[in-house]
Amino acid sequence: MVKTKDVFILGRPIQLQERSKAQMKGVTIGDSLSYKFYDGEFHGMPLLFAEPKGKVAAPRILSVTASNLTSLFQLPVVFLLPACPAYERQRLIDKDVYFVISDKYVHLPMLLANERIRKTKQAKNMTPVAQYLLLYHLQIESIDGLAARDIEDRIPYSYASITLGITCLEDLGLCRKESEGSKRKVIYFHKKGRDLWDQAQPLLINPVEERIYCDELLTEDHFVICGINALAHYTMLNPDPERIIMMTAKQVRDFMVSGVIVRPNQYDGNILIEAWKYPPVINNGEKAEWVDRLSLAISLREDADPRVEGEVERLINETAWKG
Repeated sequence: MVKTKDVFILGRPIQLQERSKAQMKGVTIGDSLSYKFYDGEFHGMPLLFAEPKGKVAAPRILSVTASNLTSLFQLPVVFLLPACPAYERQRLIDKDVYFVISDKYVHLPMLLANERIRKTKQAKNMTPVAQYLLLYHLQIESIDGLAARDIEDRIPYSYASITLGITCLEDLGLCRKESEGSKRKVIYFHKKGRDLWDQAQPLLINPVEERIYCDELLTEDHFVICGINALAHYTMLNPDPERIIMMTAKQVRDFMVSGVIVRPNQYDGNILIEAWKYPPVINNGEKAEWVDRLSLAISLREDADPRVEGEVERLINETAWKG
């Protein structure tokens, strides 16, 4: 019978299953004698847990052990450690050793966790990656029945970010996660197409962080068209005379520092730049010319021009729903 062990990570109970000796083929005799090994999963990410049987090795040794085990099993290694003082925890962090200590502290940077345990709160607001996942599902291809690892090659986010995005969507009541085997969780949305879009309306965030005018951009980089000019592409509306483009918020900050954006201001210029919270929602590997329909609709929903309101509604009504 498989032995189990319960641990808490960020306030959530995680059940671990002890590995048999046969499952640890390839592990050195020293590590076999020094640790108990468990399989576990957190936020959809499979993890290999190692619990010392006796005295805890020095951080340098733990780092080497983790590296060897990760190479062997292709899984992140997390040590289950007893209580230790703050300076010892810092030494472990400096060596990039992942750990859970006595249900009090965790260091799991791949899950964006490095903090004292607090009571975990469910997400109340949509995050950029969660919104990207939702809009990808609605416009590009359905992700129903897929796990985070399946989605990783489809969108420009890391595995850890995708798992957190899916958890956000689940917390907001838009989807559920279902176990498929012992190490795999897949996503299913509660509604489909326009019904899912309508359900998400109160939760959606404006993708535009800020708008900046400038006279010139000192770069030959390709930029995606957004705003009224993207709406003109999709509908019968006439475009504005200015060039209207989107960049990620990080790109805008970097260009401001390097002087690529010439005479930036809040009032007028030849170019209007929208700093977006997430990249264009497209098929991975494709080059976008215009922002996607639904992100565009969200970015323009506060525009008071009745012509824009009408064309935005047309934009949504003509969407070919995929999920």
